Amino acid sequence: MDTPMGNTGFGNAPTPTSSGGTGSMASASSGYCPTCGQSRSASGNGALEQFLGRLGITEEMITNLKSSIQNVDIDEYLNTARDYLKGGSEKATTYAKENPGKVAAGVAVLAVGTGLLISALNRD
Repeated sequence: MDTPMGNTGFGNAPTPTSSGGTGSMASASSGYCPTCGQSRSASGNGALEQFLGRLGITEEMITNLKSSIQNVDIDEYLNTARDYLKGGSEKATTYAKENPGKVAAGVAVLAVGTGLLISALNRD
């Protein structure tokens, strides 16, 4: 069913109507969501802003961060990260070719550790 059914459901909270009162359904043109009754004019980031405020991050700090991010060349950083990852995989391949015994021992340790972990979880 697509329409709210009044005071039925999880919260049993009345849904605001366009006239400002409560009723079974809100008007689509009202300032409230017809599904949950939340004010459409309320900030969608209210909980996030409250959480950041508890961490000591002010609105001014967020504004400064937004303005500094606008000047960043994201593509440049992504290309640098890709090059770093590509170089890292080549180094890992070279190390594995030069030290096959160490790599095999590492894989064996991981397999034994995984087996012990699984058996411990199955006992509980």
